[in-house]
Amino acid sequence: MPFSRRALVGLALTAPVLAACGASEAPTVSGGSPSAAAGSPTATSDAAGMIRVIDSRGVTVTLERPATRVVTLEWGPTEDVLALGVEPVAVADPAGFASYVSSVTLPEGTPDVGLRTEPSLESIAAAEPDLILGVNGSIPENAIAQAEQIAPVVLLTGADATRQLENLRDNFNTVALLLGREAAAQEVLSQLDAKLEESAAALSGVTAPYIFAWINVTGSTADLRMHSSRSVPGAIAEELGLTNAYTEPGDDAWGIGSWDLEALTTLPADTQILSWANDDADPLAALAGNPLWDGLAPVQAGNVHPAALHIWVYGGPMSMMQWADDLVAQLA
Repeated sequence: MPFSRRALVGLALTAPVLAACGASEAPTVSGGSPSAAAGSPTATSDAAGMIRVIDSRGVTVTLERPATRVVTLEWGPTEDVLALGVEPVAVADPAGFASYVSSVTLPEGTPDVGLRTEPSLESIAAAEPDLILGVNGSIPENAIAQAEQIAPVVLLTGADATRQLENLRDNFNTVALLLGREAAAQEVLSQLDAKLEESAAALSGVTAPYIFAWINVTGSTADLRMHSSRSVPGAIAEELGLTNAYTEPGDDAWGIGSWDLEALTTLPADTQILSWANDDADPLAALAGNPLWDGLAPVQAGNVHPAALHIWVYGGPMSMMQWADDLVAQLA
């Protein structure tokens, strides 16, 4: 039996409401590494309407009926739930979500349950959910048992650099099953397939390589979060036939690595540099006048573009359709 809100008052694990994530600061992602259970998830429903899912922990979660009151603990699941036509009853970091995600709209005033990696159990309980949905890492290990007393907990695999697009589709289909929205999921995924085919055709004549990076400038130095072909945005770009000039593998979950400005000197002049854009700071303007940056062959050739403004490049099918459109806009 789920705990009532009153029964949970005083639980030790709570988290403050997180302020809007400053767009000049690197956006964080949780679900840092694939779990042992990563891969195509097992998700079924039987004739009686029972829904069974084996989540990223290898835990079997059973629902007697599709969930209608969902709390989401990561931006990817929040996006997917909204894309399937369901409004979450509460979410983690709604201000940050609104800053980075524009493919769907979170209703104004949706309750905030705190940090994406350390949510407030009291706030979750106050929303009276029938499902708590996140990714591996959304709930501290020592708090999962308490969260499961509120409602069933399903933690998806946040990312897997060996199969990013398959993982994206698996997660979306699993969320759809949990919500009883399988038909809606198939429609969205069909739209994604059509968008990828259309975008690949538009980019078919592009031969120049690209890189996609989040650039953080401090004084005369810059740190670049580099997205390999094993990242979510990199996997989409590869699907569209583009060549990534960043050939390092990145980490085993998100496919992300790190470069400095010196590393950019190895890029050929025709490389298209895509800098993750944001409203609060312009790293390209901050780099102007830096001799190392100004001397880069792609910079001198005018091959630098702000990209992915308000696009959550670690998101679900809806955000990936936006990313495909943006790649066409920047590179075709």
